[in-house]
Amino acid sequence: MSTNTDLSDDLELPERARLLHIGLMKTGTTSLQNAAAALRPELLAAGVRYPGRTTNHRSAVNDFMGHSWGWGTTPVAGAWEKLKAEIDADDQCRIWIGHEFGANADDETAARWRSELGERAHVVVTLRNYAALLPSMWQELMKEGHRWAFEHWLAGVLTDEVGDELRSFRDRHDQGSIVARWAEAFGPDGVTVVVVDKSTPDLLFDAFEAMLGLERGLLTTAPLDGKSSNRGMSVEESELLRAVNFRLRDQLTWHEYCKWFRNTGSNAVLKERSPGEHDTRFVLPRWAAERAHERAVRYVDQIAASGVRVVGDLGLLMDRVPSADEPAMSADVVPIDAAAEALLGVMRHGRREEARLHEVQRQLKAEKKRASARGAPTTIDQFSGRELIEELGSRLKRRLLRH
Repeated sequence: MSTNTDLSDDLELPERARLLHIGLMKTGTTSLQNAAAALRPELLAAGVRYPGRTTNHRSAVNDFMGHSWGWGTTPVAGAWEKLKAEIDADDQCRIWIGHEFGANADDETAARWRSELGERAHVVVTLRNYAALLPSMWQELMKEGHRWAFEHWLAGVLTDEVGDELRSFRDRHDQGSIVARWAEAFGPDGVTVVVVDKSTPDLLFDAFEAMLGLERGLLTTAPLDGKSSNRGMSVEESELLRAVNFRLRDQLTWHEYCKWFRNTGSNAVLKERSPGEHDTRFVLPRWAAERAHERAVRYVDQIAASGVRVVGDLGLLMDRVPSADEPAMSADVVPIDAAAEALLGVMRHGRREEARLHEVQRQLKAEKKRASARGAPTTIDQFSGRELIEELGSRLKRRLLRH
C-alpha cells in the first residue's frame, strides 16, 4: 500500500539526490518551473542546482525520450547531453530537473530514465482531481494549436474505445498507470506523489522545499503573473484561441505559430487580463463528470496499491466536481478586451523584433564605417538587395538564439 505523509514528516531527500519531476500537466508545473528558474542563484546557494538556462527542461526531456513538440518538428538534438553534462559535473548539490512531458514515457523509457539518472534519482508525480483537470487539459491543447470542440474532445478521452487521434491525450493522464509504471522502474521508495488541491494551495511549493531541503517559503518569493502561473482560461478565452487556430494552423509552421501567437497573443491574454463578468467558467456536463469520477476511483486504487509515498490526501483525486445537464461549452462571441489583449501582445512582439533588427543594422553600418576608415573590405560589401536582407535576417536570428 502507498504511504500517506504530510509536511510534518521527514520528506527530505538524501544529499546529492536527483529529483526528476515528471508532472503531470496542469498540476502547478509552470509555477514551479518559473519559480525555480527565477531563483536559480538562491537555490544554488542553498545546495540545489536547477540546471540549464531556460525556464524548464522540456527540450532535454523530449530529446532523451525521442519526442518532439509541435507539428512538423523534431527533438532538439544534443539538448539532453548538454544538460546531463552539467548534472554530472556537480557532485555537491541536489539536482532538480524535469518537465511534464516526462509523464508521456512508456515502460521502456521510464526504465531508461532510471538507468540514466542512477541510484540517487527520485521521481515526483504531481496530481490533481481528474474530473477538475479535464477543462484545463483541453485549454492547454488550444494553446498548442489544436481545434477540437470541448464536447467532442471530452467524448473522445472519456470513452475507452477512442480513436488513435485522441488516445494519447487519454493515456498521458492515466494517473494510476503512470504512477505504477514509474514505481516499477524506480521502486516504490523512489517515487513520491504530491496531491495538489485548491484547499491546500501551499502544499505544492512546501512539498518541493521539504524534499530539497530548502527554507520554507523560498519558492513563494518568486514573482508570478497569470502567464507564469499558467492560470485557467474562461470558455470565451479558450474559444478565441480555437477560432484563431482554425485560421493559423494550416498557414504557419509550429515555430511561426509560437512566435506570432502562442508566445505573444495567447500569453498576453493570460498575463494582462483577468476573467470578468462576461466570462463563463467551465463546468462539466453531468455524463462527463460521472465517467471521470468512475475513472478516478480506479486511479486511486492503483496508486494506493503501488506502495509509493503520497503527500496529501489521495481521496481528493476522486471528489465529485460541480456539473450540469447542459453547461456552456463553447462561445460565439468573446469579450472585446480579451481580443484586444491578444492583438496587443502580437504588436508588442513585432515592435521588439523591429527594434532588434534596427540594432543589428546599426551595428552593421558601424562595422562598415570602421572597415572603410581602415581601407579594408567589410563582410557585407558582397551583399546587395535581397541578399543583404537575407544576411541581416540570418545575423538577427543568430543574435536572438544567443539570448
